[in-house]
Amino acid sequence: MSLEKDINQQKFRNEKQKAIINIIYTYNWVTERLRLLLESEDLTLQQYNILRILRGSAPQPLSTLQIRERMLDKMSDTSRIVDRLVLKGLVSKKASKTDKRLVEVQITERGKKLLAKLDQKNHQMDNIIGPLSDKEMKTLNKLLDKMRAAPVVLIMLMLSFFGFAQQSPKYEFRAAWIATVDNIDWPSKKGLPADSQRAEFIRMIDMHKRNGMNALIVQIRPATDAFYPSPYEPWSEWLTGKQGVPPSPYYDPLEFMITETHKRGMEFHAWCNPYRADFAIGKSSIAPTHVTRIHPEWFLDYGGKRYFDPGNKEVQDFVTEVIRDIVTRYPVDGLHFDDYFYPYRITGREFPDSASYRKSGMSMPKDDWRRSNVDSIIVMLSRMIRSSRPTCKFGISPFGVWRNIDKDPRGSNTKAGQTNYDDLYADILLWLKEGWIDYVAPQLYWEFGHKAAPYEVLLDWWSKNTFGKHCYIGLGIYRAGSNAAWKDSTLLTRQIEALRKTPNIQGAIFFSSKNFYSNPNGWSDSLRLKYYAEPAEIPPMDWIK
Repeated sequence: MSLEKDINQQKFRNEKQKAIINIIYTYNWVTERLRLLLESEDLTLQQYNILRILRGSAPQPLSTLQIRERMLDKMSDTSRIVDRLVLKGLVSKKASKTDKRLVEVQITERGKKLLAKLDQKNHQMDNIIGPLSDKEMKTLNKLLDKMRAAPVVLIMLMLSFFGFAQQSPKYEFRAAWIATVDNIDWPSKKGLPADSQRAEFIRMIDMHKRNGMNALIVQIRPATDAFYPSPYEPWSEWLTGKQGVPPSPYYDPLEFMITETHKRGMEFHAWCNPYRADFAIGKSSIAPTHVTRIHPEWFLDYGGKRYFDPGNKEVQDFVTEVIRDIVTRYPVDGLHFDDYFYPYRITGREFPDSASYRKSGMSMPKDDWRRSNVDSIIVMLSRMIRSSRPTCKFGISPFGVWRNIDKDPRGSNTKAGQTNYDDLYADILLWLKEGWIDYVAPQLYWEFGHKAAPYEVLLDWWSKNTFGKHCYIGLGIYRAGSNAAWKDSTLLTRQIEALRKTPNIQGAIFFSSKNFYSNPNGWSDSLRLKYYAEPAEIPPMDWIK
């Protein structure tokens, strides 16, 4: 971030506009330095805030509700953050003696010592304003006090008027993936009581709504199991702790999630994994009614997981009926598949489908036969969805590289180790060209200038290969802090700016939901206050009524 560079590149209408931009940039600059300081002690800004609140109230304990009210960010998931501090031994909590419904939280001695250590380090922050004289400091404080006293509405109007909130498109798809497999996003753990599951989901979608999202992609069939009462597949172990056991007290999670999502004016896309059946052989909970026990001949083991055999026609019929049941009984706005068709290659190991290939008559090369198998299920699903729920969109979120240019002149100028076409046997371009799918959401989880798969190269490539269908870019907020590029607080926002400037791109989907809680690199704030500050409508699809 360079304010000087930004100022040199643009003309401000007046000094007020320049001052507001200056304040925003300076705030972000100071916040980033504080974040780096806290990172050295494995703390987030929100955790630090809670510790300071508890130290200020000591020895009196506070409830999580009282902590929330005193936090600067009232939208923080306070209970979850407190639990993380408990695990670190920095706070303790216990049931209130006066009200058993409340939990009392206190800072521990270890927490106090850490704050004292940070207080010492914090003196280093004085260097930031060291060049200012006492007279200049008095003037600065007077101006800041005066500004804080201004009505909040006036400040927001100024921010809007002077262009802080970026001009938003009228139509833009803005979504988050909510992964249930292995409890990545929701529920937070297996076997939570139904009330806790619902409360967690509401807290999560309220957060996304505040951040400006207008759609959710929720995984309801992670491994041939169900987050709804299915006549074909058992209840998911990631919902209840044991596959086949319904939630208690009983409710229909899918019906509940759709209702709550629609209540907030957002679209609900049902995310299903097409072929994964056993997430961890020997470790997963497998019910007696699971299809792997009823039709073991339909499945192949590869890399410690069990998959449907994509070359088996009975499998294709079964998967189609499972999806038909979903789109027929539930008012889903979209049916969504991720990138797992044939599984990602494991070096030195071939996917064990030779028997199916021989049974097919081997009339075409094996790679073409595999692609044909995947094409077949996509066509079947497309036709079924069109006839069962004509308003339901059908979308695919593939791996970010269709094919490298060294294998095909139509491919992207990339050097990906695996690709959709050659390794996952998913010919996404064919599906778009033939109109079998309504949208594609390529997972572009790389930074600008990446040596094998540069974001800017793939963004341009996908925009030129949509065949008139919608393209929503998958952005990897989960990668925040994973390397030098992803520690840059401007990276994600620059990616959003780039996709907005690129033709044939209608929005973005973020992976994954839980990462927004910690506000990595301030990106949740950036969406809420700037990029998604103004609501946008879902882009219309002319071919769907």
